[in-house]
Amino acid sequence: MIHSRNKILNTATTVVVAACTQHRHHSYYRRRTTLSGSSTLLCFVSAPANYSALLSPQSDSVPPHSPLRFEKMKHEAEAEAKVLPLELVEKILLWLPVKSLIRFRCVSKKWLSLISDSRFVKVHYDTADAAPTNKNTRLLYLSSEVPEARCVDLEAPIRGDYALQLPRCCRHFSLSILGSSRGFILLRIHVYGAPLLLWNPVTGSYRSVPYPVVDPDASCWTGSDNLWGGLGYDESSDDYLVVVGWGNGHEWRPQWEYFSVRTNSWKKIECGHLPPHLVTIESALFCNGVLYWLAVKDMEVKFVIVAFDLAGKHLSLVSFPTSGGRLLNLFAGCLGLYYLNFTEDHQKFEIWVMKELSWTKLNVVLPYAHGIHPLCLTKGELVGIKNNELVKVSDKGVSVESLRISCRDNDLKMVMFTQSLLSLPDEFGCTGEEQGK
Repeated sequence: MIHSRNKILNTATTVVVAACTQHRHHSYYRRRTTLSGSSTLLCFVSAPANYSALLSPQSDSVPPHSPLRFEKMKHEAEAEAKVLPLELVEKILLWLPVKSLIRFRCVSKKWLSLISDSRFVKVHYDTADAAPTNKNTRLLYLSSEVPEARCVDLEAPIRGDYALQLPRCCRHFSLSILGSSRGFILLRIHVYGAPLLLWNPVTGSYRSVPYPVVDPDASCWTGSDNLWGGLGYDESSDDYLVVVGWGNGHEWRPQWEYFSVRTNSWKKIECGHLPPHLVTIESALFCNGVLYWLAVKDMEVKFVIVAFDLAGKHLSLVSFPTSGGRLLNLFAGCLGLYYLNFTEDHQKFEIWVMKELSWTKLNVVLPYAHGIHPLCLTKGELVGIKNNELVKVSDKGVSVESLRISCRDNDLKMVMFTQSLLSLPDEFGCTGEEQGK
């Protein structure tokens, strides 16, 4: 325990001295790694006059890799950290990944208070979300072998996954994922009487959401597949909305309602203006303030997209750019779909994204023979699922790397999410174990 804490302190101190020395405007610069492990932040560090000699192996008789030299560097770093303004510490921490912030909470009471502050947490999330490469983006899937959630960092080389602890109330039941937003994941428990769950995998906190009181004995609440849902964030009201719809293949006039986390209440969504439709997937995709589901329109084999605008609280239909769409996903930060294109010489998947209310085809080649179903784009590479393997391919369709995972039901058991330390609005009023960790 002591060794682990010292390691965290040493890592955090290096971050601080990197900014500290640069803050003092000295002329000697060197590049050094300020974070260990998979999360790496590179800073150009300017060394103070009394510190540059310590960094030079020829400056004294102490061997360059001896414990004594390390202790000297550590003492110098601690001295610098004491005079570093808290405002500058905050600017440094805003650029660190969530994993590092969790570790650095034990550095001091001041750091704990800062990292736990709701304003800092929100600014940190917004900073990472706006970055060209978001190091907090993860793929979460529910294992088919054991009742657990597992996570993969898609920004790094795919070399393995790690387990996440599910909320205690749902660890032994069948689950599906209805969506994600700002670090929260919406879980459905396939047990009669069980509520929906809003879960933050990073902090471990969760909130239960009761189903709308319509007909508690209706088949859609007892675990059948004629219910769908989604989770989104309404920036205009700083509120998270849980949207659900239900119906059956005979009526084609589904009912829709949304739940406001801030007001802890359900409201009906008017959908009478929409033509008859039936949503074909259980989970929604949230992008730029709108939730999206695949659907079939007018009792024909004509696929459309049902869209719910969180700010306006209204539903609409979005047409496909071409026929044959297969699945919705986020590609390059935009709503995207892929479909199978048949040509005279071969078959291939094409990916379309919606930009400024119009569809654009991406210049990505993915032969159908690969058998890969696209999930997302990261650093110019396409990430997809093939049977029980997570695969990365180049934009030319060449396989780069792969990882075997224990997930078979891809559509309902897998979701992209952004790690965050965010919490739900206090007005929700939950108590007890649901407060989380």
